[in-house]
Amino acid sequence: MRTFLVVALLALTVTSVTAHGDHDHDHDHEHEHDHDHPSDVVKAGESTFDSEVASSPLSLVEFFAPWCGHCKALAPQFDKAAAELKGVAKLIAVDCTIDKDLCSKYGVQGFPTLKVFRNDGSKPSEYQGGRQSADIVKFLRKQTEPAYYQITSDAELEAFIKKDGVDILGFFPNLDTAEAKSFVETANSLRNEYNFAWSSDSAHASKYGASAPGAVLLKEEDGKTVHVGHSGAFDAEAVGAFIKAEAFPIVGDIGPENFQKYLDRGLNLVWVFVNNDAAETAHVLSEVSKAAAQHKGKVSVVKLDGVRWGEHAKHFGLSGKLPGIVAEDRENNKNYVFPEDQVVTAEALSTHIQGFLDGTLTATVKSQEIPENNDGPVTTLVGKNFEEIVFDDSKDVLVEFYAPWCGHCKSLAPKYEKLGKLFANNPKVVIAQVDSTENDTPVSIQGFPTIIFYPAGDKKNPITYDGDRTTEAMAKFIHENGKTFTGDESEAGHDEL
Repeated sequence: MRTFLVVALLALTVTSVTAHGDHDHDHDHEHEHDHDHPSDVVKAGESTFDSEVASSPLSLVEFFAPWCGHCKALAPQFDKAAAELKGVAKLIAVDCTIDKDLCSKYGVQGFPTLKVFRNDGSKPSEYQGGRQSADIVKFLRKQTEPAYYQITSDAELEAFIKKDGVDILGFFPNLDTAEAKSFVETANSLRNEYNFAWSSDSAHASKYGASAPGAVLLKEEDGKTVHVGHSGAFDAEAVGAFIKAEAFPIVGDIGPENFQKYLDRGLNLVWVFVNNDAAETAHVLSEVSKAAAQHKGKVSVVKLDGVRWGEHAKHFGLSGKLPGIVAEDRENNKNYVFPEDQVVTAEALSTHIQGFLDGTLTATVKSQEIPENNDGPVTTLVGKNFEEIVFDDSKDVLVEFYAPWCGHCKSLAPKYEKLGKLFANNPKVVIAQVDSTENDTPVSIQGFPTIIFYPAGDKKNPITYDGDRTTEAMAKFIHENGKTFTGDESEAGHDEL
């Protein structure tokens, strides 16, 4: 499963831990968080969040959990930054153990998660800066600067090009044209990721072989600045797509410092695990680059050290043999391994990627073998039988996603076994579990144990169980949400409760 590699990458930057991990989120609320003292950080919840964000042009919001060690380490830095930024930006803290719906609304999956909010109607963006107060202050002060500049001299142009990061330079006679307005809209939406400027000087455009209206993207490649011109439609969507296609390397190194940026790019990832010390790696990467160039802007092709990340590669369905290549469909939690017995050529890999994009490939399913005897009170699920059992529309199915090393999973085991026995005589209710470390499922799991209920006839709307982890509470939950009960209490063994 992808979760393990994701967590490992993010953990190195101290930007995120799994939302629940091996913490029992029902019993860890008593730990105090370091924001629980007088400070300039605003505490907000469901009823006050919108008004707090609306009252400031710029806000940085920390979504945290009191038990999270990284959150505790960030808290004093966040407090210090809030004091320095009074009158410049508002720093807000949201406790996700209390305001779960609010955190879910903004896609919070790890702690701490920091997002930048503006009161101009734009969507919030991920904060990807450092965790020291100086980093936060520097970042937010920059956000108060204009999203784009006008360049009026050669000296200003040279200074702009020397800025860190990727630069986008537009050429317009003025900002009243439709093309210029699209450029400004793009600059406002992508200001956190890229530098934007525009010029009305035709000599500046000629320097890059462009003309007005037009735009070029400048980036560093192999130690020198290169530029790529934009052609075609010039609406905001087209300009944004151009930037996303050209700002990233054809085959880029991925790691903790840029992992979130690749996710924000919004393209599926093709992971290339290589042995950096192997003689054939240079040739393999050359073939990979040729294939990637044919699908530029459609997928993100990334490479990483397959020796260091060898165990994590196996969670994608790779055997550990290098090189190993896999296309990941993050939205549907499916992986598509490039055949490991096939030589990596540009043509073969390009065909694989195209099949992935077209939806003609069969997903690689990592799975244990289906148990020969699966008649116990708790049904064992594996990758090969998950959909057959769980998506059976005639049955209510409760699934525990667990990890063998998870302490809370071990504590839950006898209670879950008892639950299975309660419903053992009801053929319409299935109590099941799956080892998520060894089996692929079409579910993205962020922590263990995770318990999800799949009602009969409504499998597209599963319900995550977040109640007490007692046999009685889980049985009551099944009765309240199940679709197969007729009112005959004896069906579910209520008498035994």
